[in-house]
Amino acid sequence: MRRMYWFLSILACVLSVGADERVPGDQWMSYADPAQAGFDAARLEAARAAWEELPSSAFMVVSDGAVVAAWGDVSRRFKCHSVRKSFMSALYGIYWDRGEIELNKTLADLGIDEEVDPLLDAERRARILDLLKARSGVFHPAAYAGRTDSQPRGSQGPGRYFAYNNWDFNTIATILEMETGAKVFEAFDEFFGRPLGMEDWRVSDGYYHYERDKSIYPAYPFRLSARDAARFGLVFARNGLWGEARILSRDWVARSTALYSIDDEVAGYGMFWWVFREPRFKQYGMVAALGVGNQMIAVLPEIDLVIVNRANTYQGEGTPRPALLDLIEAVLEARLGEPQPDAELAPLEPPAPDPRLQHVADEKLAGFVGDWPYPPAPLGLPQRTTVSVAVDDGALVAYSEVSGTFREYLQADGTILEEDSLESYVQVRDENGAFAGIADTDTVVRAAMAAAAADDLPRAASLLALVEHDSSVNLEVARALLDLLEGHARQAEKAIGELVAGGVDPRRVEAVVNGAGYALLQAERTDAALVVFELNSRLFPEAFNTWDSLGETQMNLGHDAEAIRFYRKSLELNPENTNAVEMIEKIEESGEENGQE
Repeated sequence: MRRMYWFLSILACVLSVGADERVPGDQWMSYADPAQAGFDAARLEAARAAWEELPSSAFMVVSDGAVVAAWGDVSRRFKCHSVRKSFMSALYGIYWDRGEIELNKTLADLGIDEEVDPLLDAERRARILDLLKARSGVFHPAAYAGRTDSQPRGSQGPGRYFAYNNWDFNTIATILEMETGAKVFEAFDEFFGRPLGMEDWRVSDGYYHYERDKSIYPAYPFRLSARDAARFGLVFARNGLWGEARILSRDWVARSTALYSIDDEVAGYGMFWWVFREPRFKQYGMVAALGVGNQMIAVLPEIDLVIVNRANTYQGEGTPRPALLDLIEAVLEARLGEPQPDAELAPLEPPAPDPRLQHVADEKLAGFVGDWPYPPAPLGLPQRTTVSVAVDDGALVAYSEVSGTFREYLQADGTILEEDSLESYVQVRDENGAFAGIADTDTVVRAAMAAAAADDLPRAASLLALVEHDSSVNLEVARALLDLLEGHARQAEKAIGELVAGGVDPRRVEAVVNGAGYALLQAERTDAALVVFELNSRLFPEAFNTWDSLGETQMNLGHDAEAIRFYRKSLELNPENTNAVEMIEKIEESGEENGQE
């Protein structure tokens, strides 16, 4: 009977493969005419115009296994953030299909525990299945945490409460490795990267991210390009098939993308997949892998469609969810029918290589090899990690446990450019001129602001000179603040005003200036902090936070009347500023105790 079941299962797999189920080969194929893909060209162009207004760096639409739209840098590897969880769910599918993992095993069965703040007995009763549904009831701190739905420890039993919590998402990877002997990134490469012909993915694009003060279980961040993400999504659009090869069983695809928990009116949660409930998407069976910045691999199996969005979170970019969903709706409205079976296809044009990512002779890189503190010691900042640097084929290969592995390229001006993030680093040398490591512009700016907070303005200026080639917002603000602290208030105000007039988000500038003021306040340079906060309130009078900071500074100076006035101004702009309410009450209570009227 078991052999008959096996035969029927194989026969069903064969019969479910359509000859017309196209998949990409070494590279994606693209429709020469959107109309042949069933899309209205004018509506698709309107959707593209809408995308160009969004903070998004790459966007792809794939229909019937070929590219309808590829906007932005679809070959650049961006951070995946929580999209990684859907990759992990798929890996569980591989081993569940093979009968190599038992989802009803409990944490107690597996010997899972924590060194810092051990698990409760009730928490140890959670099953692998509960973790896969984010319903373990374990509310333990976790590494790489973003959104965390926390409850008191032991307040919810396993399986009874949905809580988006990185403890479940991280620990599940350790369990996979314990039960199968596989390593996360090698397994992803074996079962998805190579079989799907991913063009940009490398095993080194993943790493284990530890924060041992929170948990012994690491996160497993990935970097992936849009065009490789689309290949992964296509497997789920095809119910686990890749051409004639079955990657995942139909059962696992259905089980992992089923709705188990309600999150909001837009979507709920499956096994590390978001399941859309909104009617405009639910009708297509849309599920998605989602991550910070609204990284998205959206799968619409009812119409064999995959949509990918990538945001450049290296630079803090994030695509707003409402605008992204409206864009997807616009793409769907541009779809008028099915693709033509004999549609004309052409290879998707690869992006031009970045001319800055050039190899040099290995001997030019020898001086960079070694283990270096980061930030480099001469900057005077606390060490965050160690960067191990090696040389490979004319490029540097740098690894740290907080960011993983990147290739770095030496530039003609001595700076170093990192792949993918395209972050520029400068060489930092000690007082004897010896190489001590590399640092990005923001790190150098922090060091300069620390020097300014210590009232060492000449050192602050010399540090900023290290990155004079750059023109980042943080650097321009730092230069202006040095002018301010040197007594050139008008010059500083003009420089920051020009930044905002030039299109820089005023909220970002206000936050950077505010942060510099607090650095001075923490260094007990209250008078200097006051000058910075006063500038911020002149530049951004409608920002409640600037007045709140002014209030705190005046309170530290003992100027209670002024502090109350500024806190009240902050409350006028934001009546929900509870800090201002508490500070006013504190000042007034203190005055009453001291006999002040």
